[in-house]
Amino acid sequence: MNNRSSALTTAATLAAIAGCALAIGSMMGADYETALPPEFFISHLPVDFNTFGGGFPKGTIEDGAVYAWLTFVAINWPAKHGKRGMQDGSVPLNAPADARVWETYRARVEVYPGTGRPFDDFQRADDYGFDAPPRYIYNPARVGTYPGLPPGEVPACPGTTPSGSIPLHNLDEPDHNNVRSGLSPKEPFPGQQILLESKANRQEYVYVASRGWYGDQPIAPAKKRTGEYVRANLNTPPPAKMDDPNDTEFVSFPVHTVEIKAAWRRLGPLDDPSQFLVSRVRYYKTVNDKPCYVDSSLTDPKDRWGLVAMHITHKTPSAPYFTWATFEHVSSLVTQDLGPDGKPIPVENPEGSYSEAGNKIKAAYTPNLQIVPATLETPQRYVKDSAALSNEPQYGLYFHPKAGVGVTDVKYVRINRRINEIPKIIVDINRAAQTSLLKLAPNLPLRYYRLISTQWVPLDKKPGVVYEGPQARGVYYASNVIIEGPPANQMFSGQFVDGVTQMSDYVNRAVPALNPKPNPGAPVFLNAFFNGKGYLAGGCMGCHGSRQAYGTDWSFLLDRQRVMEPEINPE
Repeated sequence: MNNRSSALTTAATLAAIAGCALAIGSMMGADYETALPPEFFISHLPVDFNTFGGGFPKGTIEDGAVYAWLTFVAINWPAKHGKRGMQDGSVPLNAPADARVWETYRARVEVYPGTGRPFDDFQRADDYGFDAPPRYIYNPARVGTYPGLPPGEVPACPGTTPSGSIPLHNLDEPDHNNVRSGLSPKEPFPGQQILLESKANRQEYVYVASRGWYGDQPIAPAKKRTGEYVRANLNTPPPAKMDDPNDTEFVSFPVHTVEIKAAWRRLGPLDDPSQFLVSRVRYYKTVNDKPCYVDSSLTDPKDRWGLVAMHITHKTPSAPYFTWATFEHVSSLVTQDLGPDGKPIPVENPEGSYSEAGNKIKAAYTPNLQIVPATLETPQRYVKDSAALSNEPQYGLYFHPKAGVGVTDVKYVRINRRINEIPKIIVDINRAAQTSLLKLAPNLPLRYYRLISTQWVPLDKKPGVVYEGPQARGVYYASNVIIEGPPANQMFSGQFVDGVTQMSDYVNRAVPALNPKPNPGAPVFLNAFFNGKGYLAGGCMGCHGSRQAYGTDWSFLLDRQRVMEPEINPE
């Protein structure tokens, strides 16, 4: 399919998309196998949504879900040769490609290097060198220096042979919650660990590089001014000019800034590689107390890595709070036992509804972890004795509880199902999108991914209780079971108060320095602000919203700036 931008005006395209969402909405509750019309899948990121009807703030869950699928397909279009982050609109979606668009976005350490600048002087006039080949430079004081390598560059691990070309996927983040998959082989390192990467598109990179905010120039003054502006006006400052070095009064990313967090794991003997987006990745281990890297192979079946989850955040003209979408591979949730055919038993059908096996599962976790919502005096906590039993995981997802979460003497916690199921409307749209992709690109594995949730507008709730509101809980909490596996993350709202192990809806009284001052909702911790209103938001928007309140426009990457070293979990 060719780029539709030449055949349809933006307005006509958006009108067609909106019409599709309405048509799908009218079918809710019916059993059907409907494919989205071909013109929905375009090679470029859609500009906005519901432009003539009030934009995303006036949109529906159908609007958000269709937009999320449009974005997922657009960023998986074949990338233009020699241009990072740009689609090749002259070829169809299913054309052979060395890389897909999002794969060529810059890794977090390429935007925020541990030392030096992410560009050379001669590159300033060319988008600050955004299109340069990848290089992953950390801080030499943390990673060491090595003969023949530039300061901050990590060497290949002993016994491995550098592959020549540098992989586009730099997995320098272990899963934040130590989530693992029993479908991956236990050996070699990193075994069953799920590893993460963060990426940023051209808009974010040029915005940051042009101002020196990767770590060369201090961001604290602009961050302070921005936080004060947000909390006083209950709104985000107007989007900045992308490449104006003097536009530094406030922190406000330009429209069409995109950040992505992707999760990968080594595929095992029970996985079908043809059903995954498979690519070469770089991962890290520690040898003699120093990091080194290993590059995976596309030809060795014992070291083949597949994409298992993805978060996409996109700032649009009508959504200065960013839109949020989270996708997972359809094999994410399986039971702990194999079926009579020797294959994993899925907990959910491909589009996200519960399977026969999934309908029989009652507890989200084994042990059956249960949490008590935060109060004004205490953060979220586990019910006493809800972690009394522990079992060796087999094929499903599991995690190792971190110290301090109130779970004692438990080595493994199995993830059996979601706390909040995928909303029915999203399930139906998943079915329609997957049906279309089977017809449009049967050679690609995109249809083996499903949308878990989308957040297209801020949502509010009462503090200290579980969300009850106009949308499904799966929309408010908007989490997937891979990147946000444990209960505290599946049910996030407010702010984290103990790493990523506990949260609270209230201003942190134990460590006041963690709170932006003043928080307009005190004692409630409002974490998202838009159009003159503060929200106690949840899920992705609520978590990143704390960065809005602090003044870095929803971005943890910008807030932390330089990436000093790859993060490595011991096996």
